[in-house]
Amino acid sequence: MLKLFRFATPLERIQIAIASICSAGSGALLPASIIIYGAFISNVTTSLDDYNALLNATYPVIHTMTYMGTAILVASYISNCLWIMTGESQTRRIRTLYLHGVLRQDMSWFDTATEGSLNTRLASDTQIIQDGISEKFGRFIMSLSQFITGFVVAFVQGWRLAIVMFAATPFMFIVGGLMGHFTTKYTLASQDAYAQAGTVAENAFNSIRTIYSFNLERRFLDRYKKELDNAFSSGLKRATVSGLGMAASMSSMLCIYALTLWYGSTLVIKDQLTGPTVFIVLLSMILGSVGLFTFPINLAAISAAQGSAYRMFAIIDRVPEIDVDAKEGVILDSITGDIEFKGVMFSYPTRPGVAILDNLSLTVHAGMTVAFVGPSGSGKSTTIQLLQRFYDPLFGSICLDGHDIKTLNVKSLRQNIGIVQQEPTLFNLSIRENILMGCDQEVSDEDLISACKEANCHTFISQLPDGYNTLVGQHGGMLSGGQKQRIAIARAILKNPPILLLDEATSALDTQSERLVQSALDKASSSRTTIVVAHRLSTIKHADLIVVLGHGCIVEQGKHNELLEKQGVYADLVNKQMITDTAGDSVKPDGAEAVLLQQEKLEVQKQAQVIKNEVALDLSSVDTFTYHDHKKILEVEGGLPADTAHATAAYDLKLKTLKEEKEKLKKQNAPFKKVFMQMRPEWKYLATGVLSAAIAGAVYPVYAFLLSRVVTILSLPGADISPGPMQGANLYAFCFFMLAVASFVGYGGQNFSFELAGEFYTRRLRGELFAAFLRQEVGYYDQPENTTGALTTRLALDTRNVNEMITKSWGDATQLIATVVVGLVIAFVHSWALTLILLLMSPFIIIATAYETSIHRGFEDKTQKANTLSGEVGGEAIREVRTIASLNKQAYFEDRFFQTTEHPHKLTRRKAYLSSIGFALNRGIGLYTNAVSFYAGMRLIVNGTISFPQMFTTMTVMISTSENIGNSSAFASTTLAKAKYSALSTFEVLERQPKIDPQLEGIEPANGTIDGDIDFKDIQFAYPARPDVDIFKGQFNLHGKSGQTIAIVGPSGCGKSTTIGMLQRWYDAQSGTVSLDSNNVKSYTLSNLRSHMAIVIQEPVLFDMSIIDNIRFGVDDGIEVTQQEVEDACKAANIHEFISGLPDGYNTKVGSKGSQLSGGQKQRVSIARALIRKPKVLLLDEATSALDSDSERLVQEALDNILEKGGRTTITIAHRLSTVQNSDLICVVKDGRVVEQGSHQYLLSLNGIYSELVREQSLKVL
Repeated sequence: MLKLFRFATPLERIQIAIASICSAGSGALLPASIIIYGAFISNVTTSLDDYNALLNATYPVIHTMTYMGTAILVASYISNCLWIMTGESQTRRIRTLYLHGVLRQDMSWFDTATEGSLNTRLASDTQIIQDGISEKFGRFIMSLSQFITGFVVAFVQGWRLAIVMFAATPFMFIVGGLMGHFTTKYTLASQDAYAQAGTVAENAFNSIRTIYSFNLERRFLDRYKKELDNAFSSGLKRATVSGLGMAASMSSMLCIYALTLWYGSTLVIKDQLTGPTVFIVLLSMILGSVGLFTFPINLAAISAAQGSAYRMFAIIDRVPEIDVDAKEGVILDSITGDIEFKGVMFSYPTRPGVAILDNLSLTVHAGMTVAFVGPSGSGKSTTIQLLQRFYDPLFGSICLDGHDIKTLNVKSLRQNIGIVQQEPTLFNLSIRENILMGCDQEVSDEDLISACKEANCHTFISQLPDGYNTLVGQHGGMLSGGQKQRIAIARAILKNPPILLLDEATSALDTQSERLVQSALDKASSSRTTIVVAHRLSTIKHADLIVVLGHGCIVEQGKHNELLEKQGVYADLVNKQMITDTAGDSVKPDGAEAVLLQQEKLEVQKQAQVIKNEVALDLSSVDTFTYHDHKKILEVEGGLPADTAHATAAYDLKLKTLKEEKEKLKKQNAPFKKVFMQMRPEWKYLATGVLSAAIAGAVYPVYAFLLSRVVTILSLPGADISPGPMQGANLYAFCFFMLAVASFVGYGGQNFSFELAGEFYTRRLRGELFAAFLRQEVGYYDQPENTTGALTTRLALDTRNVNEMITKSWGDATQLIATVVVGLVIAFVHSWALTLILLLMSPFIIIATAYETSIHRGFEDKTQKANTLSGEVGGEAIREVRTIASLNKQAYFEDRFFQTTEHPHKLTRRKAYLSSIGFALNRGIGLYTNAVSFYAGMRLIVNGTISFPQMFTTMTVMISTSENIGNSSAFASTTLAKAKYSALSTFEVLERQPKIDPQLEGIEPANGTIDGDIDFKDIQFAYPARPDVDIFKGQFNLHGKSGQTIAIVGPSGCGKSTTIGMLQRWYDAQSGTVSLDSNNVKSYTLSNLRSHMAIVIQEPVLFDMSIIDNIRFGVDDGIEVTQQEVEDACKAANIHEFISGLPDGYNTKVGSKGSQLSGGQKQRVSIARALIRKPKVLLLDEATSALDSDSERLVQEALDNILEKGGRTTITIAHRLSTVQNSDLICVVKDGRVVEQGSHQYLLSLNGIYSELVREQSLKVL
């Protein structure tokens, strides 16, 4: 249990010790006050005939009660305040350390781990840990102290009676222990299932366009619900344990009371104990038992925290084989750049039977540019991963400057390597910060701009409204693929490393941008060792050495001209990439550059308002302390230079924006009615729970009434007490036993019924919320507040909090009402005057409760939003872990993650000071009420208004009722506050009407199929996240006939991919029409429209499942696909032979994001997925960009053959013009409209823009 506090600082340990002492003191004082209580009763029963003596005996008791109440108030305030602050600080630290532990792991660990479960644990498990180490741990100590003190007082006052009670208490310990054990067990199982559900959700949110394109919503919803069913099964068992545990605890406690009363009356009759002593023993044991009764509730929270901590701490403590944190290893003062592969053999850990590299030996001298070419899966990219020590060879070694890289310090090694990957990764930061991510030292603006000019991105960046401080959005979504790639190249150039790794670095660039950037890369490579992986051979013909790989071995090596002369494999690859060119010589470089710069200028003008529609970087509105604290964090080791801090201050501004949204939510009432109506299927459980809660609520006042009657009887001399089995105290002992039976039914039924209703409802609510997310249009996911991390966090936390609204709030509210009603009835019957006087204390209880609830509501709002913001940052870090590892920026992202909770953390400390006032008042007001009761009761007795039995019964019932109200306030102030916000947030999504609604019924194609005529007419379009930046300005027109292959080419950012998005209805045009078979695409049922299309996108999306399951996702749900059909599609995509050679064949798991396959292999699997759909409209967005020339030719031939046979309409977007030269119609897009269109030969004859692009891509012997 103490391991939960292992990450507390020395100061926090001191604070925890103080909090523990105060909690123990607060818990001990209440049963200790019973001694005063007993003395008072003894004095009263002997002084009823002497009113002066009665009053004199009362005043000291009143003073003592007041002092003890004040002591409890102070101790409760200190303990609660410290528990909140230390719990928040530790949880914040655990979150950061967990992220550190995740980012520290080697890539082989990530090959089997799932991002979604890691993110879900970051969101939900840390909240469970916080519950277990904050107030609930303090209340656990308070309960334990109350229990121990109660029993000590009882033993000191009357050990004979106390030992009887104590002998029966082990049963309660056993019940509590078993409850804690099984609660932990089933909570762990439930959390594991929810973590897997989180993985499914994250995969869906990350790949929403693919999900929508292939109508996969239902399948992902089914997968999600399957994991929810697993969680429900564990939750059902936990509900059973909870119900039986609470019922057994409460009923056994009352049975012990019955036994004690019977035996106590026997001792009084025998004159072995006095009546007041029996009362002291009984009441102190009762208060001790009440502490024991609340013990399992708090122990369950701590046990759940232990379960969550076990898995999180295991990741924190795990030391990977390739440890970036290790201080060991040689740190080279300077690196020359000599690289040698010596007999390297390698297989990925998840596929040990598949050799990726087979005895690879190669020497790369310093300053050389070496290019790896060859088929997809031949091991090209693997060499780059091994050089960075993402993995280690199974045999052989890789040496750098004569040192085996295993002997080098990992961090130092990666600091000397720059990389540009095939799929560029930008973070949700400013452009400046993304570029500066490449270096570890201060960089001047001049150096930054120089790097961007070399990468051909300075022009469009500098003319944006916020220039280099423009936020790029999630996944760099505010930029085109080519723009992202150029920024990634600038990042690598700025690093100025001795070793540069280029893995398809220009694959996303248009031809003109590629040529200029390639020129820059050539210059950048001249002074360093460069390893290039490329399929587009025009980018590597100047390399010092070209190495052709095949099946992990070197097939050929030499220079471009040498390999051409051999007329071998390389020469064949070159010939396949040649484009038929009859248009003459190429344009001059200067002219091309001028054309490109003009395009950039126009591109900038289109993006001029981007940032104004995102988050405005108005530093004047950001708190001063936030900016300076952020600046300080950025200055730590591994962070960015401090002068870049103001761009990230947008996160603080985002907090401010969300605060304003929260203020609006505060004004709304909690949607209890909506939740209630939505729970119609669970009404039978709710009805049982409410009835049971009413029974449970009546237990406390009835128990107080019976207790008061017993004390009155035991106050008599022993000879006057009736000894009969159903007389006197024995009668009330039997009544206590019957009350125990009622409590078993009440508490057991309440907990089981509401837990069961909560599990049913939560399972359905999670499913409905996930389904609601999957109904939203793509533009919804483009909004900055709807990042993958944010949505995953909301899905995990909001539904959990709404569950607590049901399982705790409604049951406790019913129980509270029953307690108040029954208590007031009993009290008014016995003394209406004293009851009214004591009711005057109720406003203080209500005010204290309302105050604590109000403060906690603000606290929970901030905590929830901090989790959402940190979830965004943490989710992004985990998602892009390979890029972060390459850049050595683990420390920066940990600091950035920590920073997102800085502002709310400081507010939480202030909230702790304030909310603890309400908690302390609720704890201390009981003894103040006792003091008032004693004084008022004695005055009424002296005035002859009531008798002592009436006074004692009224007082006991009212105090018990008041204490129950106070205990319930502890729930109301925390759970209800969380549940209200979560419920409002949840219903906001459930009730949102998507702008493109998949559930709207539309027309169906005639004869169930379409022809494939496509028409874009006068299209005006801007992305929802950038409404002022027009991609098309009303002049975009394009018409394609059924069966045609239409190619769309043009510079990056010109809107090529936008056409596909509009045809698929990811987005709708602001004006103009997009038509399919002469029908506006808006008129079709959305799923039916998409069922006739298939898409292959530039960055292929595969899901963490088997290859065959990924391919079967190509057909709509309910359509059976045979193994033969799958194999035919794979043969057409030139991937069947590779799959068949895997140990598990088509059942091979592809890993997260298809990490177990190369880029080309992923692309071919995605092509097979599209082909098996047998679409009438095939959309290819750079579909062959990741393929080597040979695979590209084979796949292209297969696609051509399929198109001819099937009469499909195909829209192809490509930079590599060799893939589109046989298209029926080639459209050149520029400035938001089609400027040239026609066949390949026709466009060449125009000698215009297309002709220039063709000549620039032709490969010729140097």
